[in-house]
Amino acid sequence: MTVRAAPLATLALVAALVVPAAAVAEPFTIEASGSKSGRGEVRAIGDFQPERNATLGAAIAVFGPPSVLAEGSQGVSCRTLWPAIGLRILFVNLGGGSACDPTLGKAQVARAFGSNWRTGKGLRVGHPQRRLRRLYRGATRHGRSWWLASGINVFGAGNPYPVLRATMANRRVRSFALQIGAAGD
Repeated sequence: MTVRAAPLATLALVAALVVPAAAVAEPFTIEASGSKSGRGEVRAIGDFQPERNATLGAAIAVFGPPSVLAEGSQGVSCRTLWPAIGLRILFVNLGGGSACDPTLGKAQVARAFGSNWRTGKGLRVGHPQRRLRRLYRGATRHGRSWWLASGINVFGAGNPYPVLRATMANRRVRSFALQIGAAGD
């Protein structure tokens, strides 16, 4: 019986290692939209859909436990990192309780930096600037980044802000930054 248990345990271990590797190889799509008259929205970061459920628990259900889960000052913020897929998300809770609590932390901002990330229009990390300009004709340059989708801040003077932006290095897309704002502004 011990002889059979060892091969089964080995197969279980190999399966556990292979499944996450296969998941990492898939492309993850970012879906975001902008609005010239109101707030933009981040609809999807891979299978994580912050417009439906922006909690840390929902992100963990999609991506698994993060490698980094670091609580900020007085539990208001929680930094998370999934290095295998190249994703960081900052969760915030302004209503009391720890933002690292899976039911309380709400996605505020995110950065996708792995080579398996792409936008709904097909722009990928690593693509050249000319491809960005071809896919996003309305994109505007702001320093080292291009705003791909923007919204209007409903608070204050109604200034535009980037919902989805591509950060650049050497005229290539280095990462995508997302303004989710589920915890409030």
